[in-house]
Amino acid sequence: MGLLSRFKKEEERIYEDTDIVAIADATIMPVSEIKDPVFAKELMGQTIAFELQGNTIVSPCNGTLEMFYPTGHAFAVRRNDGMGILVHVGINTVHLKGKGFKLYAKQGEKVKAGQKLIELKVDKIKNAGFDLTTMLIITEQLHEDEKVQFSCQNIVKKGEIINQ
Repeated sequence: MGLLSRFKKEEERIYEDTDIVAIADATIMPVSEIKDPVFAKELMGQTIAFELQGNTIVSPCNGTLEMFYPTGHAFAVRRNDGMGILVHVGINTVHLKGKGFKLYAKQGEKVKAGQKLIELKVDKIKNAGFDLTTMLIITEQLHEDEKVQFSCQNIVKKGEIINQ
């Protein structure tokens, strides 16, 4: 048995186009506790907030990466069924101008739920004084009067389905 055979490749999970997954290993926190009023008041859309426990951010769904800021602080995915989802990594992290963010995809690419998009240098970002609370915002619903029903879990693992 060779050295490389000891490392098993993580199996790629297949998700439905309607699935929304946890974007990171995290604790889900009440939206009202977000330290930014735009997100705390859900002014951009229905929001779920994550207190990160790891350093990897993954795509929340299958779709197209419609927007991916070169700073890595935010991206938007158009789900294959048309729903719009924005992920904003941290609060005011745009001011880091990309420092502490390593990107693994490009705007316009097709992405899969659970696909690694960003790796963070968590200590560097926190030491610079930034809050890494990360928000997932449903910016465009399929039906205007309908909300996404998120599961009630408190602790999630990246790639875990969080909508019902």
